[in-house]
Amino acid sequence: MNSELHVTSLIVQVQPEQMAEVRQKIMAIKNAELSANNDVKLVVVVEGTSQKSLMDDISTINAIPGVLSATMVYHQSEELEEGEK
Repeated sequence: MNSELHVTSLIVQVQPEQMAEVRQKIMAIKNAELSANNDVKLVVVVEGTSQKSLMDDISTINAIPGVLSATMVYHQSEELEEGEK
């Protein structure tokens, strides 16, 4: 059985005084990782098995107090052969 892998990257605008808390909450999301950041912006990479799972994670990030916006800047989807992860 084939499955899918979806990967997206987001630019997350953050209120500077809440950056530490936002970073901590994003790092707690199982499928998300931080790849770059400064005082007001984070680049977050999210992986999932469906577009819906990515959208759920993006909604979670958008709901974090201090997040001004989370904008998808890249999305890739590919089918995995059986045994690939």
